Amino acid sequence: MNDPDVAVGAYLPLRFVLTGSLAVRTSFDPLRVDTEHTIGGRAQRGMLAAALRAAGRTRELQEWVARGRRVRFAPAYPRLEPEAAAPDRPRPRAAAAYPPPAYLYTPGKQGRTTVDVFGETDPDTPYRAVRDLITLDRSLRAEVRTTAERYLGRSRTGDPGQGLPFFTTGIDPGQVFEARWQLRAPDHAALADLAERLVGALAEAEGTLTLGSGGTRAHGDVSVAPVDPAQPLSPDRADPLGGPRYWAAGEPVDLLLLSPALVVGADGQARPQALVRSVLDLLDRLWPGVTVRVLAEHVEAGLLGAYHRGYRGPMAQRWAARPGSVVRLCLDRELTTERVRALEAHTLGERAVDGHGQFTLLAPPPGGPAPLAPVAAPRAAPAPGTVALPDGRPVPATAPLEPTGQLRTLDDALLWNAAAAPVRAHARSLARAAATGLAPLTPGLLGRLREVLATHPGQDCGLALAELVATVAVRPGGAPPARRPLHEKALRVLDRAVLVRPGRGDRVTVRAWLAGLADPVAWWPVHRPDPRSAPAYARALCAVDLASADGRPGSTHPSGLTEHALAWERRTADRLCVLLVSSWLTEAARVVRRDPERPAPGEREPVR
Repeated sequence: MNDPDVAVGAYLPLRFVLTGSLAVRTSFDPLRVDTEHTIGGRAQRGMLAAALRAAGRTRELQEWVARGRRVRFAPAYPRLEPEAAAPDRPRPRAAAAYPPPAYLYTPGKQGRTTVDVFGETDPDTPYRAVRDLITLDRSLRAEVRTTAERYLGRSRTGDPGQGLPFFTTGIDPGQVFEARWQLRAPDHAALADLAERLVGALAEAEGTLTLGSGGTRAHGDVSVAPVDPAQPLSPDRADPLGGPRYWAAGEPVDLLLLSPALVVGADGQARPQALVRSVLDLLDRLWPGVTVRVLAEHVEAGLLGAYHRGYRGPMAQRWAARPGSVVRLCLDRELTTERVRALEAHTLGERAVDGHGQFTLLAPPPGGPAPLAPVAAPRAAPAPGTVALPDGRPVPATAPLEPTGQLRTLDDALLWNAAAAPVRAHARSLARAAATGLAPLTPGLLGRLREVLATHPGQDCGLALAELVATVAVRPGGAPPARRPLHEKALRVLDRAVLVRPGRGDRVTVRAWLAGLADPVAWWPVHRPDPRSAPAYARALCAVDLASADGRPGSTHPSGLTEHALAWERRTADRLCVLLVSSWLTEAARVVRRDPERPAPGEREPVR
């Protein structure tokens, strides 16, 4: 293992939960903005060094951080922790998402399948590389949430004067990552003791750990704990979900680079393309006399930079082989699980203590196209009996709160204020999605209907809805029940106008849509914002719902709402209907006024 004093090694999987935003590096390209979605090993090294220095543990600081012979840090990748599908079923196994292999492409810009471009491809088909972090078994892709912000700050040069504008990108809090630090020791007992001491040091520093260079702006707060406290050590560098750990002699195997590799060429200069030669040299040193054939390779170069926490400044950038680079090999001897783990214990290139040059072995993908993996967010899954706060911290779960008295009044006000903006946004999207079908309508007719709803503003919404229904309802016997009846021509226009509901795709006439308001309790669940096309409504209600355990939409009801929120909807159905319909009438008037196909004033509208 490149050290005569090291006989055994293993990996310490750690779970990082971001309790604050984490400032990451962002490169600005004329065609795209490329933001890091991982946490580098050097940042974790600085985190541990700061914690040890604050605790006065100089011996551990020298042994674990400065010398780098016993602990090698590793990049932290998004950890996907799916929730249990049902209460009686166990939660699916969590998996980390790693850099995608360079051979993984999708046909076309909107392709929904993946292919291996190392194999047979169609030269007439355009392909697009998969850039999202993906699990080794290619079952899930990670969608890391980031936020960009601008702020005024002081110049690092110390010049007095006004603040300078800065632009930063941060990974949002509440997300969870996984890093596997490599531990090395003379024997298994010393290895277990080293893991116990590291876990203890991180536990003592809980609440004070920070990552990255933005600590002065309240960035980088993190909670660190072992993935499995009962068994803290793991024999594999990466999550072994990507296939078998055994290959017979002559079978192809892919070497996937997990972190940047600082390799040099024959002239001693940084040369990412020398990664293949470094792999062959490593195999020759580890297994002399082995015959290796390189079947395919794809190495991408990228600039590697870092921030020096002690000197408070950026370090010099170097060219490195980017994570995701692949070298497809064929060996003349079998690769057992022990040999695979012995090979993965080594690194390629320089600065191994910072986690650079780490790799894993994978089986090549099967021939033919495969479905593109769905997207999942690295959200922290709460442990049984707890709920996760928006920043990812777990708190004990309590029984749902049943508001009564003044608390119920406050609960109703919170739910209504949260629902108002999403309902108005849904009404606007509903009107804009049916711009073509609303062509028969006129701004004057829509204003007339809006006046009917405005007859009882905020006082008796049920009476206002009844008046609107009577205005557009069928009049048997020619006796109009409405106080201000519409002309028959206007009613025919309402029959010709068609409304399309987003997310459902069904079409309904405007007159039938308004006539259904006779029963607001039954009308609202059908026409509320669809959680698939407009999830903001359910998220806003659950965030302030006093009966929601974690403030997130659930899976017990298709709407994502709790029974408490559904009961509130039934009590407030007439008011919600008035808000939705009045907002729709206002936006529909704007839509038809801007319609270029509408005839000019004085012109006759074509017969449809």
